[in-house]
Amino acid sequence: MNATSLDQLRTPQQGDRNDEKMEQIRDLLVGDVVRQTERRLAALEGRLNELEHSVGSRLAALHARLEALAGEVGADRRAAFDELAKSVLDLGERIRKIPRE
Repeated sequence: MNATSLDQLRTPQQGDRNDEKMEQIRDLLVGDVVRQTERRLAALEGRLNELEHSVGSRLAALHARLEALAGEVGADRRAAFDELAKSVLDLGERIRKIPRE
């Protein structure tokens, strides 16, 4: 069995040191660009969330307005139909009265 000794666990491995140095070099070379890119992405995500909220609010308002207009049109159509039905009944009464006169 190949068990790791306590001394090996307590002392950092050479590979770990090399990895830390490479990470420091990467940070020096591209760290600022990565941080700027992350800030820009965060700003874009914030703006996108604002736009989604704004568009959602506008769509909800438009939907409510369309529903209101549909209700008004329906009421106008019923009123026009009722008026037409009344006119037809009046016309029928007039036609019935014609032979009597």
